[in-house]
Amino acid sequence: MLTKDEKKQLVENLVKQLKESESVVFVDYEGLKASFIANERKKLTQQGIEYVVVKNTLLERAMKELGLALPESLFTQMTAIGLGKTDPSVLAKALYKQPTNKPDEQRFVVKGAIVNGSFFDKSMVERLALLPTRDELIAQVCRSMNGPVTGLAMALKQTVSSIVYALDKVRQQKSEVAPQA
Repeated sequence: MLTKDEKKQLVENLVKQLKESESVVFVDYEGLKASFIANERKKLTQQGIEYVVVKNTLLERAMKELGLALPESLFTQMTAIGLGKTDPSVLAKALYKQPTNKPDEQRFVVKGAIVNGSFFDKSMVERLALLPTRDELIAQVCRSMNGPVTGLAMALKQTVSSIVYALDKVRQQKSEVAPQA
């Protein structure tokens, strides 16, 4: 059993972590195997995401200390949070997996999120997870800009090639005409 001072310290640490994060995703991990959670935690850590299991009462206190009024449904059942300092869609993608309805399916159930100080409900987190990440969007823009430039380069190359071909034909014609004179 935690003492009052230990709980206060945990809440202070949690508040510090929450302030340092760009976004927070709340998930329910009830019924998941320990091996699944350990594997997912490793994957999340590799992506720069911190996965924290926290008591609902302490999480609720931390949120109140931050001045965030959140729905009571976030603080029921077994709650863990994902803390991210990067693009919020990366965090949402990492924790949200679409249900497959397989009998032994293992996945976190998203409860909600806080993105840049705003609360996102479950459906908004799902939509955020389906959006392309910032890096994917930049790659798409680069590809779309690269297409016309590549086309222009090919056209210029063909124009130069056709001029060289035409000049070569003229040279050949002149060389055929010159010996007869």
